[in-house]
Amino acid sequence: MFKKIAALTLSALMILATSALGAGVSGRLVIKGSDTMLPLANQWAEDFQKKNPRATISVTGGGSGVGITALINGTCDIATSSRPIEPKEVAAARSRNFVPKEFPVAIDGIAVVVHPSNPIKSLTVDQVRDIYTGKITNWSQLGVKAGRIVAVGRDTSSGTYKFFQEDVLKGAKYRADMISLPSTNAIATTVSQDKGAIGYIGIAYAKSFAKRVKVLPISFGKGKPAIYPSDNAIRSRQYPISRSLFCYTRGNPTGLAKAFLDFVMSPEGQAGVRKVGYVPIK
Repeated sequence: MFKKIAALTLSALMILATSALGAGVSGRLVIKGSDTMLPLANQWAEDFQKKNPRATISVTGGGSGVGITALINGTCDIATSSRPIEPKEVAAARSRNFVPKEFPVAIDGIAVVVHPSNPIKSLTVDQVRDIYTGKITNWSQLGVKAGRIVAVGRDTSSGTYKFFQEDVLKGAKYRADMISLPSTNAIATTVSQDKGAIGYIGIAYAKSFAKRVKVLPISFGKGKPAIYPSDNAIRSRQYPISRSLFCYTRGNPTGLAKAFLDFVMSPEGQAGVRKVGYVPIK
């Protein structure tokens, strides 16, 4: 009798385990866009699929503009973007009979990085602007010996490229000799290998390259304190180059897209933000 009860109990547990494995939402979700957010979107996808094993999530980068274009064209379900959507993109979406729905999902600080051997201790926002517009071309103009400045940045499809141009350069054109690279990882790698280089990268990448690049404290202006991009400084916007990170959907999300974004905004999803190296929005 006891053996029969034990066998029945084991069978019941196996059924429950199988049921739990198949629980949750199912389907395929395509996420595309920001390279800055790529490690974050991958983390969310991995954690979400553990809870929903019947869901399949595809995550790719390419840049914020690429993701938003894909959303407009209907080739992705969620666009990730490191900048707010532009009016012309909203107009293009309206022409396809939908209005993009915006979801701020995390906070980022754009770190200004140089080679570890560079003796520069900090910069003002104005000095960063002058470097990237070409007014400052040699580190000697800033009082240090590091040779010619090699400015490194993102390509035009990048949300970080556009945000940095609007927020730091105040809409001015980038210097003609800036080295434009297709990914944040490429910027960090280039700066780590060139003693005269300077670049701008998301704070999560700066943390992952901590031993290979030097992160500079930035001040709002001359005579004001230079602020290191710590999580608290970014969250409070005391760090001068801080921004929100976004997800966009084709109108109000439903089904798998809604379940995924609900997870992103949950305590577990926001814990993933911190795990990757960005700052939780909640």
